[in-house]
Amino acid sequence: MRSRAAGTGVLAVAVVAAVANANFLLAGPLGSPLDLGRDVISDLSAAGQPGAGWFRLGDAVAGLGSAVLAVPLLRSAVRARRLRAAALLAFGVGTLVSALVPVSASALLHDGVSVAGTAGALGGVVVLAWCHRERLPRPHALLTLLAAALTVATGVWEVLTFAAGGNGGGGNAQRVQVCALSAWLVLEAVDVVRAGARQDDGRKRAANTRP
Repeated sequence: MRSRAAGTGVLAVAVVAAVANANFLLAGPLGSPLDLGRDVISDLSAAGQPGAGWFRLGDAVAGLGSAVLAVPLLRSAVRARRLRAAALLAFGVGTLVSALVPVSASALLHDGVSVAGTAGALGGVVVLAWCHRERLPRPHALLTLLAAALTVATGVWEVLTFAAGGNGGGGNAQRVQVCALSAWLVLEAVDVVRAGARQDDGRKRAANTRP
């Protein structure tokens, strides 16, 4: 019963973090004048922008939630799970710091931690997809592979456009990437809950076979 409640808590944290991470969806309702097909998402939290405080709050919640999701994976004996924990922590800390230091306060620091956090998340979603490679074409494995593919593809596009003197593809690439990473958070939580359920089943079977 306790493990079921813990699993529900993990999923709830993941869903809240995922929704908060996709806070750019509030740009229209909050009256932002930015064109997210051209401007970067970070500009939503710049000082003077409508709803800047809400966007920063959303990033902070997403960062904290991501860090919390790393906790069940930290003590695992499986190396891939520890790598995923490190990725969640990198993404969580990077997102939280970027919320505390908006682009209007220090563009260099904000962009630096944002890039570092996104790079960590990219590694995490790729590792998660690799862990599920043998479970294709099951839905969870397919969704994980899709999230990894979208994250990598948009990341490559952003690097190429930055190198060419652009703005990383603007909000178009970023919006796809943010949604993919939000999905990654939920997929990580589902994987943690399933692993816990398998451990519980194993303990129950072991207890039932004892003389």
